Amino acid sequence: MKTLDIWPELPIVIRVDNGRNVQLPSVTNVVSVLKRHDRVCKMSFGNLPTSFLEELAMTSEPFPALIELDLASFQEDTPIFPDSFLGGSVPRLRSLDLWRIPFPGIGKLLLSTRDLVTLSLGSLSHSGYISPGAMVTILSALTRLKSLRLNFHWQTPEFWTHGRSQHSPALTRVILPALTNFDFSGTSEYLEYIVSRIDAPLDCISVTFFNKLVSDIPLLRDFIGRTEILKAPHRADISFSALCANISLFQRKGDVDIKVLNSKTLWYTSDSLLLSLARACSLLLPPLPSLEHLGVYDFRPLPSRRQDEVQNTQWMELLRPFITVKDLVLDELVVFPVASALQGLVGERVTEILPALQNIFLVDFQSSGQVPEGIAKFIAARELYGHPVSVSRQARRQGP
Repeated sequence: MKTLDIWPELPIVIRVDNGRNVQLPSVTNVVSVLKRHDRVCKMSFGNLPTSFLEELAMTSEPFPALIELDLASFQEDTPIFPDSFLGGSVPRLRSLDLWRIPFPGIGKLLLSTRDLVTLSLGSLSHSGYISPGAMVTILSALTRLKSLRLNFHWQTPEFWTHGRSQHSPALTRVILPALTNFDFSGTSEYLEYIVSRIDAPLDCISVTFFNKLVSDIPLLRDFIGRTEILKAPHRADISFSALCANISLFQRKGDVDIKVLNSKTLWYTSDSLLLSLARACSLLLPPLPSLEHLGVYDFRPLPSRRQDEVQNTQWMELLRPFITVKDLVLDELVVFPVASALQGLVGERVTEILPALQNIFLVDFQSSGQVPEGIAKFIAARELYGHPVSVSRQARRQGP
């Protein structure tokens, strides 16, 4: 407090982070600074002890100069922030980023500002749950919002029940004229309600589904169709890891590929990942006549299991929507699983999957210099039906 009295009444920035191996200031010092609420313009608190968070949550004075607020907690006993936090008034706020901060009354705070540009609510748990209807009401007042992230905590089983809207979406939509970036993690039911109620000129959307198998998502498909995202994507990438699978779409802008859509599905076994992603692709993607390049990367099958007919069928279902793809890029770890699946296409069926295919590129594939038997048989069958396909090797692509 003495130091603050020495200086002129300059704007105050508060940054306290418990993750940088520095000694934290006392709660008294932080509270002393917060008392100058008319001068604080930025606040960033990362991974603070519960005692700090409890004191911070009780801050009830309005902050008329605050433009940025960033709060993150990794505590199991994070206190619930009340409606009175910051006096419910932050008229100049432009950026709000909360991570694992339960603040169910956040709507009151956001109704006090019309200048918010970035809203990020991460790892929302049951204690901080906001219904989809309440979320739409909050968003309706944020006409300058450019970036929105809604991320629910996937280990909160209560969310799977409470997060599903029981109401039919209204026909009228909220228009968010400045929103270009949308990032969502949660169940498809919650997302379906949100996108049925808003319209925005999005140029980038990222979606992570928590469902074991994604249910029908027609409203999300329609929502994406109303944006610029699917205007002319020319490349799609599919990637797998132990716990999730991704499908990404890219648009070419000059010499750079810009990611415009990313859909991630979480699950635990390779079979479920294939099935979930195949379903997500068929439900999410309409025919894309401009899509000519498809890459499949980083799939790591469980070492104790052999590929069977079920998995071959799932690979076919995953590749089926990509009817305009001319170039297929296979990472070294997916070459043999895809080859096994393609080998099962015989006779006229050989053109059912990837009918426009002209080239197969094997990335970092070093297996004795030979083309895998399954791909060789697939190419020979395509040749017989007048749809030749060439195979070549390729170094791993750098960058996105």
